[in-house]
Amino acid sequence: MSEPEPSPAIRRLFEELEAEFEAGLRREMEQQTVAALRAQAAETLLWEALARRVGSEVAVQAGRRWFRGTLVASYPDFFVIRDGGRNQYLVRLGPAVSVTLRPERQPLRLLPSTPRYRFALALRELARRREPVRLGLADGNEAQGTIEVVGNDHVELAEHDLGEARRETALTGRRFLALAAIVVVTLLPDSR
Repeated sequence: MSEPEPSPAIRRLFEELEAEFEAGLRREMEQQTVAALRAQAAETLLWEALARRVGSEVAVQAGRRWFRGTLVASYPDFFVIRDGGRNQYLVRLGPAVSVTLRPERQPLRLLPSTPRYRFALALRELARRREPVRLGLADGNEAQGTIEVVGNDHVELAEHDLGEARRETALTGRRFLALAAIVVVTLLPDSR
């Protein structure tokens, strides 16, 4: 014996209940996804968030100074921007640094597998290349010249006019600076 066919009203009621149940499951999945993304974001470090936005136009406040340009790279303790004049700035991550991005939403990139390149290592490379630099300091002052030595917690800077090559006759002094005092390193386009 066969079961009687349910009335159209009952069939419609079951279809509505099933649709509500499926919509509830979708909402629950969306909420779980949002919660997982928030949990992941809570574990993200600033340098990682910046690394996902490489190529974006940024405005950076480092102490009292402002820099605008394209975010070129981000590492665990500094990031690099390039301005329209082709100057490059190595900006040390710290309490006096903030980064502003334009409001348009850009797709986030996957976090590249970057080596653990550090600020001191970047300074050692600049010393090796004998590139003239301008150092923006935490107290708002600047120093310029060629980095001679990068120690564990300091740099030795041979001070000279950036327009002149680093020669003993061009030196105006030698300066020792704590790494913690350096907020921004400016690389000039004609020095590369």
